[in-house]
Amino acid sequence: MPKIPINKTPMPKTTPAWWPDAGQVICALADMPVNKARGFTLYGDNDEKLELIIWRRGDAFTGFVNQCPHMGLPLETFPDRFLSADGDALICSAHGAHFRFDGACFSGPCQGQNLRRVALSVRDGRIYLAANQP
Repeated sequence: MPKIPINKTPMPKTTPAWWPDAGQVICALADMPVNKARGFTLYGDNDEKLELIIWRRGDAFTGFVNQCPHMGLPLETFPDRFLSADGDALICSAHGAHFRFDGACFSGPCQGQNLRRVALSVRDGRIYLAANQP
């Protein structure tokens, strides 16, 4: 039986039922440290929520739905603990899958699969959901 992190339940491995409106602010640029990854939760009106990961490398940003393609679990056991020790990969804490900056799994049980990308835009000192989602 797979080990499920405390207070984390598997999410269905499908497209999220609710998606925030394009242009929604995720965070201030100053809240996103260079060469780090952070988790964010966006909320809708009827208890809908979407858990995201934003990974920053220098001035480049990439965003993903916080859901491993292997079993649908969130990647981290502890808040904002996503990256490998060298900062080169996101790691799923449940089964050790490793993901590149583009979201592709290169090691672990879901090798060859991808995290679901979230298009971002950066302007006026903030990070937003972009209008065109993949």
